[in-house]
Amino acid sequence: MLSKKVDEVLKPMYRKRVPNIALKAANILLSILPPILTGMLIDNLQEYSGDRALYYIGIIAAILVVYFFLDWMQDYYWHKMEFIGMGLVRSHIFSNVMRKDYFFYRDHGVGDIESKVIHDAGIYARSKLSMVPLLVLNIMHIAVVVAILFYHNMTMAFSTLTFSAVFYLIYKLINKKLRKTSLEEREGYSAMLTSANEILSGATTIQLYGEESYFARRFKKTVDRYELLLVGFRKYNGLAHAATNKIVSFMPLAAALVGLNLYLQGGISIGIIVQIYLLLPFLAEPIKALTEYNIDSQNAAVVEARLEELLTEKPEKDDSLIKIDKIHSLEFSNICYKYANGTEVLWDVNFSVRAGDALAVTGPSGTGKTTFLRMLKRQMHPTWGDILINGKKCCEVHERSYLKRIAVLTQEVFVFDDCIKHNIMFGKDISDEVVAEKARLSALGHIDLAKNAKDLSAGERQRMGLARALACQYDILILDEPTSEVDAETETQIIENLKAIQQETGCIFIIVTHSENVLNNLCNKTLELNFPPSRE
Repeated sequence: MLSKKVDEVLKPMYRKRVPNIALKAANILLSILPPILTGMLIDNLQEYSGDRALYYIGIIAAILVVYFFLDWMQDYYWHKMEFIGMGLVRSHIFSNVMRKDYFFYRDHGVGDIESKVIHDAGIYARSKLSMVPLLVLNIMHIAVVVAILFYHNMTMAFSTLTFSAVFYLIYKLINKKLRKTSLEEREGYSAMLTSANEILSGATTIQLYGEESYFARRFKKTVDRYELLLVGFRKYNGLAHAATNKIVSFMPLAAALVGLNLYLQGGISIGIIVQIYLLLPFLAEPIKALTEYNIDSQNAAVVEARLEELLTEKPEKDDSLIKIDKIHSLEFSNICYKYANGTEVLWDVNFSVRAGDALAVTGPSGTGKTTFLRMLKRQMHPTWGDILINGKKCCEVHERSYLKRIAVLTQEVFVFDDCIKHNIMFGKDISDEVVAEKARLSALGHIDLAKNAKDLSAGERQRMGLARALACQYDILILDEPTSEVDAETETQIIENLKAIQQETGCIFIIVTHSENVLNNLCNKTLELNFPPSRE
């Protein structure tokens, strides 16, 4: 599936690849002309007058100048194509990651996801765009040079092919280790990123406890492990490069020795020896490129398996599901939930709410309030029982149409690096007047909305999250401890504002709270969660 999806994303780049391939092919053919013309000049030097020799040298110099600019152009346009393609694939995979469910984010570290989206996606996109064309072009490059060698002298051609065969056999032995060590290195890099993200996200708490050294040591362990894996990968990677470099460097020397022997026997001219000597270094780039092709193909195979799960999507059933325009009622009927490890957090939960209701959800820590909220958000599904939306089972209701009709304030408010206004808008097309009104209703009217949201206090962030939720089009407003970070006076103000909103819109409130003020003055129904019988 990954390959087909990426092919669709890269279609515009595949079209641009054609002129780039033609440019590279022209560059390869042009690069071979100076050595050939130089050899011909040497063999015919006695026949040429001074002016003619200079004319010949001028042609060679002109070709070298054109070759320089053509080489620069093809390199620039080829890398431009690769970089744009890498960006397209990274963006596509990232957009798919953003649609993953709760369990995906629970089971994958942030560093692992980052490594796949940024590094692995770049490797895979480059392999899709470049590997096969470059393989063909480099084989063509080698074939042209070898054809010239055969044309001039069979012995020298076979000498070159012998060195190529030696290279192939050596690299084949090395190649088996590359894939294994490449995979291990990628996984180690992901683990290091995950560790760094985890520790940095809690840096302020770590400093408060004075445990900087402890967490620095934890990170060092992941760095040390990655270094060992990287050294293992580089060992075989370097061995492959070293084998290529030595073989390429010996080829002109061997050709010169063979050529001199043939010259002494009268079987070849000095000009041809020079021509072949100058041509053989031009084999260095395609032979090295073939080495890179093997390494890149191993890396591409590794990252393909790592990226595959990022594009795995739940099958859509839009045609068979009920799309809703408004939520009139919500009901939990005999709901139970058991985690994979056997832990039960909800047991026989029953409630129903209709337009205008405000349900308070209470209960001791560990009774399943977070799981309950995730069920409301369709991130988790009950092990037993039914959730009814407008009297229909939730599995029969189109998920996206339901989610569009709810708004959520979580305990941990997500804040991105931008102004408060944009954090409230959260990508929606909302007027400045509406944003200001929602901020006022959330007791945030005294704050300059142009201020960076990163500078807000914990209580202000909570109120900004409430303003963000109020700015949505919703029938159900889900609030998780909405006033836990505010003082009593501000809490009363927010409660009065929420009551006015409900009277105006007739929406449903579902509020997880421990506040007596919220329970007594905002909610008309209460759901108390308790421990399941198995945990009492």
